Amino acid sequence: MLARARFQLAELLPRTARQIEFPSPSEVRVAERPVAAAGPSQLLAEATRTLISAGTEQNLLEGDHRAAGLTEAPDALRPGYSWVGRVVEAGDETAGFAAGDRIVASLQHVSLALIPPDDRPMTRLEIPQLLPDAVSDDAATFVSLADVALHAVRRAQPSIGDAVAVFGVGVVGQLIVQFARMAGAYPVVAVDLDDRRLATAVESGATHAVNAGRDDAVAAIQDVSYGAGARAVFMATRTPQVLPDCIRAADNGGVIAVTGSAPGTVGIELQVDLLRRELTIFGTYQAFYPHEPYHKFQWPRPRNREYVIELMARGDLRTDHLISHRVPYAGAAEMYALIEQGPAGWLAIVLDWTDSSEGEAT
Repeated sequence: MLARARFQLAELLPRTARQIEFPSPSEVRVAERPVAAAGPSQLLAEATRTLISAGTEQNLLEGDHRAAGLTEAPDALRPGYSWVGRVVEAGDETAGFAAGDRIVASLQHVSLALIPPDDRPMTRLEIPQLLPDAVSDDAATFVSLADVALHAVRRAQPSIGDAVAVFGVGVVGQLIVQFARMAGAYPVVAVDLDDRRLATAVESGATHAVNAGRDDAVAAIQDVSYGAGARAVFMATRTPQVLPDCIRAADNGGVIAVTGSAPGTVGIELQVDLLRRELTIFGTYQAFYPHEPYHKFQWPRPRNREYVIELMARGDLRTDHLISHRVPYAGAAEMYALIEQGPAGWLAIVLDWTDSSEGEAT
């Protein structure tokens, strides 16, 4: 009886979550906060892996609270949205989930969390995706960014034989390359300043790779697209000054999809490049889309993510070659310092939240 009473008391005591925060620009800390037991409509879930979304999170690290969709700066910015873990507790009203289930959720870099944060029915976007055995935790960390890339490709609509150019082959750019090839695009030209990322892009399916620091990227794209340019150009970099080259690389009547989280402003030639060539420039951002499919839009974010998991389970979407670092969460500050130094030497950075990760890094 005494042992059982102690166990029940332990269940009632708040657990402690560890979470990565940016209290000020370029400052990274791991904070602790209590987490209550799951209510009837909640899941309590613990992390195994999270993936750093370098573009958005670098904006946050620089102190741009707008990158998190906030109108006012909080006491600390809390990054992350690519989270993988398992269910610890499932409330009685959370149908379809049980303790031990492996899930993907839109959570920050946090070791333990309630889904949803307050005890109420989950919205469609808050419902985690269940993971099949065929998808590893490492691979599952890419689900959210693959959703971003897939949405961009769906918006740009490249088809069989269309030339595609991807400016910036970080993680999202690498995934865009794969989806563009799935759509039948050819050629698919990867443009970057880093030779290692370009070599990885070829492994991802790019038919051509151009180092814009050495070669004229626009001329190279025109050379392999019958002199016309790309029907779809993806700006998957956070460097706004790349946009004019994206415009010049597009074929007349082509589209430029701004997918990278680029802060700031840039000037473009409105009459000569935009108006006369009838180009379409648009951003790809899903926050305001409906969460359920309807007759004119069949691929909202939850459905995209479910499809991404299916692709991974079939082996049709590859991510292992994208991981450059796998480190314990306690080493996050070093990884963010590496990101701030520039794009060389890293690509996808996975944070390990398991107890066995202490002191390990790959």
